[in-house]
Amino acid sequence: MQKYLIAVGLGEDRQHHLREKVRRAGLAIVLDRPGLLAAGNAPSKTIPIGQSGCIFGSLFAQGSAKRVLSLPGTEAEQILVSGGRHLIDQYWGDYVALIPLAGSVAILRSPFGTLPCLYRAAAEHAHLASDIGTLQLGTEWSWSIDYDAVARQLVFADMRLRETCIDDVCEVRGGELVRFLGGKPEHRILWSPWDFVLAARVLPEPEEAAARLREEAIRCVQTKTHDADRCLVMLSGGLDSSIVAAALTANGRDVACLNLVAPASAGDERIYARAACERLKLALAERRMNEGSLLLDLPATTSLPRPVARSFEQMLYRTAGDIAEELGCDTIVDGGGGDNVFCSLQSASPAADCLLDRQGPRAFLQTCNEIAALTHASAWRVARKAARRAWERSRPYRWSAAEQMLSPEAVAAAHRSPLHPWLLAGIPPRPGRSAQIAQLIGAQSFMEDGPHGAKSNVVSPLVSQPLIEHCLSVALWQWVERGCNRAIARRAFSDMLPHEVVWRRSKGIPDSYIVQLYEANREMIRDRLLGGLLAAAGVIDIAAVEAVLDDPTPFRGRECSRIVRLMDTEIWARGIRDSSRFLPSAPCAQAPASERTAPVSQAPDLHDPAARS
Repeated sequence: MQKYLIAVGLGEDRQHHLREKVRRAGLAIVLDRPGLLAAGNAPSKTIPIGQSGCIFGSLFAQGSAKRVLSLPGTEAEQILVSGGRHLIDQYWGDYVALIPLAGSVAILRSPFGTLPCLYRAAAEHAHLASDIGTLQLGTEWSWSIDYDAVARQLVFADMRLRETCIDDVCEVRGGELVRFLGGKPEHRILWSPWDFVLAARVLPEPEEAAARLREEAIRCVQTKTHDADRCLVMLSGGLDSSIVAAALTANGRDVACLNLVAPASAGDERIYARAACERLKLALAERRMNEGSLLLDLPATTSLPRPVARSFEQMLYRTAGDIAEELGCDTIVDGGGGDNVFCSLQSASPAADCLLDRQGPRAFLQTCNEIAALTHASAWRVARKAARRAWERSRPYRWSAAEQMLSPEAVAAAHRSPLHPWLLAGIPPRPGRSAQIAQLIGAQSFMEDGPHGAKSNVVSPLVSQPLIEHCLSVALWQWVERGCNRAIARRAFSDMLPHEVVWRRSKGIPDSYIVQLYEANREMIRDRLLGGLLAAAGVIDIAAVEAVLDDPTPFRGRECSRIVRLMDTEIWARGIRDSSRFLPSAPCAQAPASERTAPVSQAPDLHDPAARS
């Protein structure tokens, strides 16, 4: 995993001290000038931008699968002159760029890139790093948990804000340029999904859209797995992982496939995985998931600034890692995020866009019929909901809020948070596009949490900037066909995969298996939650949690899902507490999170975030 540390605005003595520390930590200094120090653990992979800037991570040119190892002088100059815009427009990848500007330094993070960028800003200086451990190396500070932010994470899940769940630690989000004037960060959005859905753009026909999607998917999969000698595809039997396997085959890669079978029948997808492998002529390893005890103390969850690692996911990928080693595979590849990228909507919102878009009204009735088949509702009901949503188009997108088993104070603290800026930037507003972009916020969070723990060697190539930009150019109603969503992606690979895989409507889930695992650990979960940090900080509703855990009847799906999320969050909080240099944190809802974090100013921008209305 690539690591880096950037310090901006330090005085001479502090910079000299930090210079010695990063060297002792095994990092090589890349840039060193008054007021700026940058170091990383992979200097040979760092790309210079002229004499005073650099790029950490991997970089690719748009339309090419070849990794960029250096920038010609003209390209570097355009990046500097455009303030990073040229980098966003002409390149993509998993990078963080340090760009010198007049009198300041700017940091640009790639859209949907997996290389994190955390920062802590003080009055006159700032430190930025790839992970909290490296950030602590530079700042010499003690961290504490922001329980208001933890509550926000539990309520809004995949909608990440700049603030993390560690006090005074913020994050540069993908597609953002953050300019540091001393220690004061100024954020500006350079990449927004709305730039690719403008009404003036010519919408491709379904055949053209599918052909282009196939081309982009194959290229992105090839590019993201370029360094792998042999890939192990986590082939669930679903559409997204099957597309990844097909794209790797089209690239002539050395591939093995793995299907992990859940004990419960609802999670058994072997018939579909076998069909896909038979068509693609790939070997398939079938293994049963571990039926032993649930591992509730995985240290991997403590390496992240938010409680986003899932215990069950860690178990899954730890098993996959063992099998990859057994099969001689050096990289695990999955279809993660494919639902989000390929517009897996199951609502009337695409039909609402038909009524509002210039090219859509003639497709309205057919779209209503397709959505009705997808959702098992009547076409009349779909049409009525679509008309209402079109009428209410100026209403901000309503992000789903999960408030179960949380204290009133925690819920109130969570709702003080602003919406994600992408949800406020639709011009003109479109309910379908807003729903699609809400899915991309989930994909952004999924990728930008970065590699961690058992997922440190996992690639999810479908969440890639060029493929996402193309998918945004497709009309919403074109994604629904034959009673299926993700229709353009299905069309794109219909001749490479079996019909029963491409056009399947069902999806196997291991829910009952997860319920069994947590049932077997009910007493331990009860002890840890009721006597844990979340309870002490006032985040959880102790009586509500106790009632569920003391109920002698088996867990229900929704209850178990919530207990899983709370337990994973408790594991993370204990891990942070047990790490070095921890300070006790204030209970939930003592003050709004915005009053306890470093000041952030916002440059005038089309996509300014606004407070929740």
